[in-house]
Amino acid sequence: MDLEVIDNFLPEKNFNTIKLNLLGDYFPWYYNDISGGWKNDKGPPQFTHTFYGAMRGGICSDFYSLFDQSLNQLNVGNLLRIKANLNQRTVFKRNTGYHFDIENVRTAILYVNTNTGGTKFKNGKFVKSVENRMVIFDSNMVHAGITCTKDRRVVANFNFIL
Repeated sequence: MDLEVIDNFLPEKNFNTIKLNLLGDYFPWYYNDISGGWKNDKGPPQFTHTFYGAMRGGICSDFYSLFDQSLNQLNVGNLLRIKANLNQRTVFKRNTGYHFDIENVRTAILYVNTNTGGTKFKNGKFVKSVENRMVIFDSNMVHAGITCTKDRRVVANFNFIL
């Protein structure tokens, strides 16, 4: 399967709850020295928050339920991870490092805010960061976050099996 891009993925009320929480002043973000990529392509620092990690024992955030509707609409059979990334604005757009999340599953990215960044795929395709847009693709597709020059780039990343 190639890329599937769905605008207005979630009902407005549900999406706004996610947006208000993740962009709010009291949401707990955790600093990471790298933003993705492999050994020599590690990208700029970013902030993350893991909501669910199969390798971490399951639910690992009090905010997990924010994504109940997303999981239903994605038709998730077996959830592996939900993680949010926050990239601060940069003077010019930067590639955060090409990578794949988890091999041989599905990946979906929910864009929490509209900004000048996006997601670049190694095959040349680019998806702009537009709030409430979901992009779904085979997890083996190598991709990178692209930072923005205004505001911040916030996404929620899902890895799952149908």
